[in-house]
Amino acid sequence: MRKYLFILLLCSSSMMAQNTYSDYQAFRKGVLGSYDSFRKTVLEEYAKYLQGVWDEYEQFRGIKRDKEPKPSIAPKADIRPQDVSPVQSLPTVKPTVQPTTVPTDNPISVKPIAPSTLPNMSFSFYGMKLSTVLCHVQTIVDIEHQAIAKAWDTYRQDRVMKDVIRSLQSLAIAYGLNDWFTFELVRNYTEATCMNPASKTVLQHFLLVNMGYDVRLASCGNQLLLLVPFNQQVYERSYLVIDGKKYYTFHDDSTNKVQNAGVYTCRLPNATDKGRNIDLNMRGGHLGIKTGVAHRFSLSDGKILLQGSVDAGTMEAIRHYPQTDIPFYAMSTIDSNFHQSLLAQVNEQIRGCSEKEAVGRILHFVQYAFDYATDGEQHGYEKSYFIEENFYYPKDDCEDRAILFAFLVRNVLGLDVHLVQYPGHECTAVNFTTSQMNGDGYMYKGKAFFICDPTFIGASIGQCMPDYRNVKPVVELWY
Repeated sequence: MRKYLFILLLCSSSMMAQNTYSDYQAFRKGVLGSYDSFRKTVLEEYAKYLQGVWDEYEQFRGIKRDKEPKPSIAPKADIRPQDVSPVQSLPTVKPTVQPTTVPTDNPISVKPIAPSTLPNMSFSFYGMKLSTVLCHVQTIVDIEHQAIAKAWDTYRQDRVMKDVIRSLQSLAIAYGLNDWFTFELVRNYTEATCMNPASKTVLQHFLLVNMGYDVRLASCGNQLLLLVPFNQQVYERSYLVIDGKKYYTFHDDSTNKVQNAGVYTCRLPNATDKGRNIDLNMRGGHLGIKTGVAHRFSLSDGKILLQGSVDAGTMEAIRHYPQTDIPFYAMSTIDSNFHQSLLAQVNEQIRGCSEKEAVGRILHFVQYAFDYATDGEQHGYEKSYFIEENFYYPKDDCEDRAILFAFLVRNVLGLDVHLVQYPGHECTAVNFTTSQMNGDGYMYKGKAFFICDPTFIGASIGQCMPDYRNVKPVVELWY
């Protein structure tokens, strides 16, 4: 299994940053030129596949990340229990996923494509007005295979579509969009060009396939759907399995919920290069979705004060990001400058502290500087926060606090920090290098890790919630 790579933001060498910049620049360049080189066989034959046999697949209910409910209120620690030795049994280690690349300090300049003589249009994308080429929409009256295939073939022969695809790719690169936001860009573009749900979905499918993604078109009852594979595990979204691979269902927002019926999609030859999955990783640390509306914050526990601002448009963009594994959020970077500002402020305010004192101060800050609320209470659905979101929303819950605490301790102090999962609860554990510690914890690869719980208000280092004291922890590695 793939392992999370921890990125030490403040101490990265210039050589590493330079290499990462080059790698990411090459990645972007490859995306821009993908239309000309991408899977010619699929593109030329796709209409034929759409007109052929559509097989039925069972639709599975979305997987819950944690079936146990979270505490409705943040519990408070009573009298500190007697120190105990760390638990000697090995914890359960949860598999990790692919790491992100090192964020760069400078956005990559993009050479614009040659101006098009074709009609342009404007559309809204998370509060920003973007301009691109207007396409010729093929209206889908019904969702019969032949009608869909005809529309797809018409798009393929339409020379305007090449300009549309290049223009959208150029926008994605210019605004630092990863695969997910490129997917959203296409969906927003089609929202502005199509009123008919079926026409909209077919156009989305054509654009995404031609941009290099293994996105499938499917039908369920009287609806057309997109089937989208991800590199990461996605929770709380229905899916089906094709040739051992998960495809998650997406449908037009203006329609009713997907019917409880079989899902049909066309066969693609096994030997065909079907394209790539959507990668949720946040690359570069310079997401360009900004409205210029600043949300300012000033948070303190009386010992550490953090001040700054986040862009409200950026926060809205990531509000409905697909739910995935908790370590993903700890190692993602939306805004590298924001991260560096946080780390610099914390570092300045713990200067001169011992290792134990510094961890204790950061723990106390995360416990007391934020109000607590479950995701259901605040958002109406399960939502884990990226680092930036803790400073935008008025309240957070256990995994959000664990993500922030782990990020701060690892990046400011350079200590090994685990994200630790209990049923219905998330906390952390820290390995100390200079301090002799006692308390609740466990051994991992010969190192003692001590529980640090940012949601257990008033708890000190090595103090686990009583309900979890005899529960074997699940360690979620993120670096």
